[in-house]
Amino acid sequence: MCGIAGVMFNGTGEVGVLLTSMLRGLQHRGLDSAGVAFFNTEGRGEDEYVIRVFTKDVVGVISKVSTAIAEAGGDIRNISIKTMNGYGFDRYIIKAKEADVRRIVDKINGTEYSKVLSAGRRMDIIKDATTVDELDSNFELGKFSGSHAIGHVRFSTESNVDLLHAHPFQSFDHLDVALVHNGQITNYWKSREKLERRGFKCQTGNDSELIVHYIIERLNGGDRLSDALEASVADLDGPFSYIVSTGTEIGMVRDKLGLRPMVILEGG
Repeated sequence: MCGIAGVMFNGTGEVGVLLTSMLRGLQHRGLDSAGVAFFNTEGRGEDEYVIRVFTKDVVGVISKVSTAIAEAGGDIRNISIKTMNGYGFDRYIIKAKEADVRRIVDKINGTEYSKVLSAGRRMDIIKDATTVDELDSNFELGKFSGSHAIGHVRFSTESNVDLLHAHPFQSFDHLDVALVHNGQITNYWKSREKLERRGFKCQTGNDSELIVHYIIERLNGGDRLSDALEASVADLDGPFSYIVSTGTEIGMVRDKLGLRPMVILEGG
């Protein structure tokens, strides 16, 4: 039992205020963690990317991450450092070729103390093993404006309860795609094995991560988002609903039997 929410403006709006309010209304559906993915369709400058890095607060870790970025072909334009409870949630703006971004992510993850939480031109993911109010207080979510956003509150029924297993999930094989999920994928292991044979690497044991890799494979193969979502209903088993966002679109899915709830509102 988790809670998922999404909002999309016709233009730009206060996505942080509205999404946070929606997640507060869903907080009773899960207290294990909370997370959001904010999007801005205007993007950034040419070849500029936002990378959010989770680090242990130890001496020299910023230098290690900076060196990893440079070695993989990235040029740091700005760093915002935020430290809480012995960990850093640092935000880097870098200039790099898109083909180098995955290599930059792998280099950062290869350092002893760091893990990339998100990377994209239009997307920024913030998540933690905390409540919505605590996430808002720590990161001032209400100050974010943009075109659209998705969010999640988690009640864990499988896999670890920690920041890396919190939603939203993304894949670094196709940037600016994030996913939040409520329910279970009962053919998880069979589906994961198929994707891993085709080169995808799951970073966690969370079945929700599987869905984003599935969607990415379809998008990389030329599917429109709507085609990928329709295929997922046929190929994935279990009671589930999920919301997936690209840099310009939001898509919503329920399982074949409609066993997980979802409400959609369209307004002015």
